[in-house]
Amino acid sequence: MHWLAVGEPRGNMKEFGVRRYGDTLYYHCMAADAADAAAWFALAQPGLAGHDFQALVKDVATPVDDETGLGDNPSVVPVRHRALRQGAKNATDLKRTSHLATVTGISI
Repeated sequence: MHWLAVGEPRGNMKEFGVRRYGDTLYYHCMAADAADAAAWFALAQPGLAGHDFQALVKDVATPVDDETGLGDNPSVVPVRHRALRQGAKNATDLKRTSHLATVTGISI
């Protein structure tokens, strides 16, 4: 469960893993939706702020069906250079990472 600070917007937060398209390591956060998680990732990763890129965002509570982003999980989320969304500011860094899953279920 994600505990909200006083003044923080109420809503359902869930865990997402986010990586830049082409990378093999997911960074985990709590966010309201995939777009907020992708925008949080752009802010949290050195050198990505202010750049356009594609993020792959997986809902960790749902089985991964295609690591390339062609299925439903993870989903491809375009991140555009613009003002930071409030939802991204509310996202919480879980300070953990995970690797891509393979078809056999073994991480690479």
